[in-house]
Amino acid sequence: MDGDGCWCSLEEIGPMFQLRKLILHGLENVPVGSSAGMSMISRKEHLDYLELNWSSSGSMGLREEINKPQQQRAVEEVTEKPSPPTSIRHLNIEGYFGSRLPNWMIFPATWVFNSLRHLRIDKLHYCTQLHILEALVIDDAPTIKSVGPEFQSPSSLAVGGSIVTARSVMAFPNMKTLFLAGLCEWEEWDWEVQGEDESADAVAMPALELVMIRNCKLRCLPPGLASSKRHYLRELELHELSNLTYIENFPSLVELEVFNCPELKRISDLSKLQEIKIVYCPNVEVLKGVRSLDSMEMKDATMETIPEYLTAVTPRYLKLTCSKKLYESLSTGSSSEYDKISHIKSRTIDYIR
Repeated sequence: MDGDGCWCSLEEIGPMFQLRKLILHGLENVPVGSSAGMSMISRKEHLDYLELNWSSSGSMGLREEINKPQQQRAVEEVTEKPSPPTSIRHLNIEGYFGSRLPNWMIFPATWVFNSLRHLRIDKLHYCTQLHILEALVIDDAPTIKSVGPEFQSPSSLAVGGSIVTARSVMAFPNMKTLFLAGLCEWEEWDWEVQGEDESADAVAMPALELVMIRNCKLRCLPPGLASSKRHYLRELELHELSNLTYIENFPSLVELEVFNCPELKRISDLSKLQEIKIVYCPNVEVLKGVRSLDSMEMKDATMETIPEYLTAVTPRYLKLTCSKKLYESLSTGSSSEYDKISHIKSRTIDYIR
């Protein structure tokens, strides 16, 4: 289907070289023998927007374990062909049920998408490895457990079990927003700080401004994300990271929001942090190295005592939403709990009804 809402077959799309927008639905029905029609996509040099869709009915069929390997090989083979042209700016992939992503998303020889600005991948229910990408939203990829260095280094190529890297290629130079959600089994993110011999410009994702991660099992954020060479990362939102234990050493971070991270114990060394929200994170014990903190919000219906770390921070404003018992204690203005926040002159205190 093209951008004007006209429906046609793969064979009819082939000679349409002036297309700027192309949406393909029902790709689970494309036989391997039609891959020639799919390959024509790479020749559409004016294409700006490409969307590839597999319906839920196709992926549901994979529950029949006997046919699963054959079905996945078929969809992987078909998907190898439509390598987007280098002009592509918007790429959406939804419902892909292969076990691995196509090579044109992995290997450096094909990473020439210098115009790519928006990439969205939704519903990767059966993909077990993630080796990608540019400006990015990934939602609902429940079988991914680890993300390797290839994710933030598209110039890396596995050769004989080793990683060979082309240093002249900057990884994801235009990405400003990274949103990762629904990777509910994700435990490891391998991203080390680059060597001191490399220039500041060599840092992966140098333009990154906002990172949002939701619903995973990461224990810690990788050093490469918190690199001292990263100067533009201002916002970090972490929701439902069930195993996360600490957040530290983000030199440019201005806003931090943590929600329902039950194992989180330490937040430290965020020298430029101005705003922080700590919501349903009852086990935080340390908050320090936040000398620029201006505004703080805390919310937890089970909070019956003020955390000790509040005695050592001096935000201009505090918004506190707690249990009714603690609220009534603070309302007297003379309790030991009140003494922990008395140095913060501007406050809003309420309880969860």
